[in-house]
Amino acid sequence: MTNIILCGGSGTRLWPISRTLMPKQFVKLFENKSLFQLTVERNSKVCDKNFLVSNAEQYFLAIDQLEENATFNIKNSTFLLEPVGRNTAPAIALACMALDKEEIVLVTPSDHLIKDEAEYEKVLVKAKGLANEDNLVTFGITPTFAETGFGYIEANGLDVKAFHEKPDFATANKYFNAENYYWNSGMFCFKAGVFLDELKKYSPLMYESSLKALENATENNMTRIKHDDMLNIPEDSIDYAVMEKSHIVKVVPSDINWSDVGSFDSLFEELPKDENNNT
Repeated sequence: MTNIILCGGSGTRLWPISRTLMPKQFVKLFENKSLFQLTVERNSKVCDKNFLVSNAEQYFLAIDQLEENATFNIKNSTFLLEPVGRNTAPAIALACMALDKEEIVLVTPSDHLIKDEAEYEKVLVKAKGLANEDNLVTFGITPTFAETGFGYIEANGLDVKAFHEKPDFATANKYFNAENYYWNSGMFCFKAGVFLDELKKYSPLMYESSLKALENATENNMTRIKHDDMLNIPEDSIDYAVMEKSHIVKVVPSDINWSDVGSFDSLFEELPKDENNNT
């Protein structure tokens, strides 16, 4: 299994801790480790290889932080550099096109915190099993309160009924009490080829332009997409481009003590406090 790590994003809600040239995923917030390093550490236990998608500036940050940890085998890491970001669907498509179509991939953002790693590994086993059966698998976080800042997944058992946009509070409260709604974690698991088949079916222009961009890419010790080729790829999220349209989507309920550390409120929850409850 290959971990596709999405390194884009600038964590604007955590400014000025998170800045364009030092986004939140590379800031050492937890016991002198960054969220990026924790992501690699956590997923290296279950994945054989890393496939990192980033922009040029973040490439150097990622390399430096991989080299800091002697347990990371940098030879197991492949890089694809985007000159401009086009959202998650093109990033994942380009990575999948560079891999064997039968390879199972675990797609994760680089800036999430998961504290229950034992449960996480159990969840991954379930997801891998479903991915082996040619499903697109998403991870639904068991909600702990009525959150308005996340999208939701409506489920019927393991089948995804619908994806829902960030709700108002009354709707979020309804979702929370219904018990078959999950926070959309932005993590996925599937065979590279199965995802690409669904992308070709539902977003053919993105598929074709991504394929052309990869064919024109320069390769040295990394794959570097050309600027104009990247701009020719339609900009869209994996949810809009594929997941909301596909009929082979499964959800694995995940009670893994997860946070996207996306705001000062959520960061405050995760950090140790002093005697005055400050951090």
